[in-house]
Amino acid sequence: MTLRDDYVAALERRIDELEHRVRALEEISGAQLDAPLEFGLTRNESVIFGLLVKNAMVRRDGMMEVLYMHKQDEAEIKIVDVWVCKMRQKLKPWGIRIETVWGRGYAMPSASKAIVAGILGDRAA
Repeated sequence: MTLRDDYVAALERRIDELEHRVRALEEISGAQLDAPLEFGLTRNESVIFGLLVKNAMVRRDGMMEVLYMHKQDEAEIKIVDVWVCKMRQKLKPWGIRIETVWGRGYAMPSASKAIVAGILGDRAA
């Protein structure tokens, strides 16, 4: 094995390690929580849903960061407000609410999180 091969192998191990860490962080943050199909959420709405379920409060810019991860074609931040508005309508029949934390972001009240936990089981806890 050459020095270059050793270097490439070390980089591949590091990439694997970082990918594992990213997956773990996404799971902890809620970015990978799958909303039930019955809710009718889009992919982006589902990501926001997971973030709201797993966190006390989520800032709009934090949602954009998770959704777009520094991509150049990211949408305007006001799109978050549109997604949340649509999500509120879709989740209302289930008794799940999303609150605006003025000047900060959005939050899902604990009563709504309890409803989600009941629907999803221990995946939402």
